[in-house]
Amino acid sequence: MKVTGSKVKDVLFGDYDYKFLCMPQWPWCLKEIHKGPPFFPSDEVLSVVVAAVMGLQHALAMVGGIVTPPLIIGYLQDDPAIANYLVASSLIVSGICTCIHVFGANIPFTRGRYMYGTGIISVIGTSFTFLNVSAASIGNMMSGGNTFIEAYGRILGTQLVCCWVAVALSFMPPRMLRRCFPPMVTGLTIFLIGAGLIGTGLKAWGGGSVCQEYAEGLPPVQIDCRLPDASGAFTVNGTCYAAAKTSLCTGNGEVELRFGSPEYVGLGALVFLLLVLLETFGSPFMRNCEVIIALLLGYMVSAVITSNGGEKYITSSDFKTAPSITFLWVKTFGFGFYAPAVLPFLIGFVLTTVEAIGDITATEEASALATFGDKHNRRVQGGLLGDGINSFFAALAGSLPNTTFAQNNGVLALTRCASRTAGYSCGIWLFLFGVLAKVGAFFTSIPQCVLGGMTTFLFAGVCVSGIKVISMDPLTRRSRFILCVAVGLGLGVTIVPNWATNNLWDVYPTTGTGLAGFRNACILVLSNGFSVGCIISVLLHLALPFDAVDNVDADSASAVSTHVNPTSEGDITHQKGLVFAAPRVNETNMSRDHSHGNHHVHNRPDDSAHASAQPAADVKPDDDTMV
Repeated sequence: MKVTGSKVKDVLFGDYDYKFLCMPQWPWCLKEIHKGPPFFPSDEVLSVVVAAVMGLQHALAMVGGIVTPPLIIGYLQDDPAIANYLVASSLIVSGICTCIHVFGANIPFTRGRYMYGTGIISVIGTSFTFLNVSAASIGNMMSGGNTFIEAYGRILGTQLVCCWVAVALSFMPPRMLRRCFPPMVTGLTIFLIGAGLIGTGLKAWGGGSVCQEYAEGLPPVQIDCRLPDASGAFTVNGTCYAAAKTSLCTGNGEVELRFGSPEYVGLGALVFLLLVLLETFGSPFMRNCEVIIALLLGYMVSAVITSNGGEKYITSSDFKTAPSITFLWVKTFGFGFYAPAVLPFLIGFVLTTVEAIGDITATEEASALATFGDKHNRRVQGGLLGDGINSFFAALAGSLPNTTFAQNNGVLALTRCASRTAGYSCGIWLFLFGVLAKVGAFFTSIPQCVLGGMTTFLFAGVCVSGIKVISMDPLTRRSRFILCVAVGLGLGVTIVPNWATNNLWDVYPTTGTGLAGFRNACILVLSNGFSVGCIISVLLHLALPFDAVDNVDADSASAVSTHVNPTSEGDITHQKGLVFAAPRVNETNMSRDHSHGNHHVHNRPDDSAHASAQPAADVKPDDDTMV
């Protein structure tokens, strides 16, 4: 970096434009668009403060998504110590795996052909894909007599077995994966996962999932009705609905109200409103971290208000009981196996594998690296292999599968910092968040209604990502038909999951153990919308023939797409339209000009603006291959 003063000052602060990062904006009165900060390429070494600030932005952009799955799983039991550990282990594992992913090591004895990790800022976090099926499986096992620790251990054991599918897929050509699972299939499945998760977020927003499910079966509110007391005698009580203890929502501190009470809805809506305000008026730093900032502000408001004459939404009990420092394996779960979850887990790992290809490609594009050729193929292969091994390590540590996240691509494009130093800093921040047990206690003490407002926004982002992936391919008559069938059944199952659990396949005392286990596996698949949608779309994609009109439409759309953005194949989050998106160039031709403290990217004279579509003569044929 440019030396602007003493060497100590240069090492600590560098020459970064901190004003740009921290200055709020008034969007309707901008006289000119800020040119933005300088671009930092992948191998640039950052100053200490710049690395810490950039890494913190990536970490804060991710932390809301990382802690959401363990928080929702933790709500299935009542021990705050277990919930705290689930959050801490997710953060620690994400931090460790992110640092390894960013490093990108070559695998010995492969002559540099294969690697582990990507070598770019590909951050790792706890995947949403496995949340619904894990929660449903744990609930089924607990209703069958297992404790939470036993049920969760069986889920982790199933994860240990299924994650090797991701490892095997990492050695397949990405083009083959896309051919078997085109954007239509993966986008539909991602959309259905998000649709199911939005319901989970809204349940928490209204006060909690348990009280919501109970409230669905309650009769209308009655006045002066009779309820049985502890002795069994019927006594007159005020309101049946409010008097029934099981109809009140817990998980919101001392406050226990009916599901959908205005207090719950108002606190969740506050978080939603803060997200809109931060996106509109916030500085680049605030916009990058808007999810966690909105959650913190909602937490602060809920900490100072009370309900029902003094009941608090946040208590200090979780903080008092939580240790100051924690680490992995402080809590352990005996590994088991849950066969009904195998097929949904396999589908999940295939889905995250295909999705990770797009995420890594998007990170490459925002990092001004080539999105084609041998180096791209190695990064994709290393990222997919890392997702499989990281998920294995996560299961050993007591966490759900860890896969490549895409949340940080917006941070990368806005800050124009693709330096791996920021990636290491992000991993260190996440590791510290997990080791400091009080941080985990903070997250577990968040009222469900406040958390629901944040998670509903995050889960809606999953749906939008799915729609974006679907739009990557043209909508022909064939693809519309496949989507109609798969969405009709998949979204229908998401909205009404008990259509397959009530009377579809009864179990009798004479039913054998093997048949009963097979029945449970089928019912679990049929009651998860993303499993139904994925299976149907794959089968129809392989079975239905292509019409001549479909091929013509596809060729026309492909030509238009190539003309607009020739490197966008497989890219889930295109950077087109972002003011501060990094330039897209061949990574071998990048250098920085320090003469005026600015950072430029130089191309050789024979490099054109469409280098990815028409490579220069000195580029090897393999580097011209789109993946």
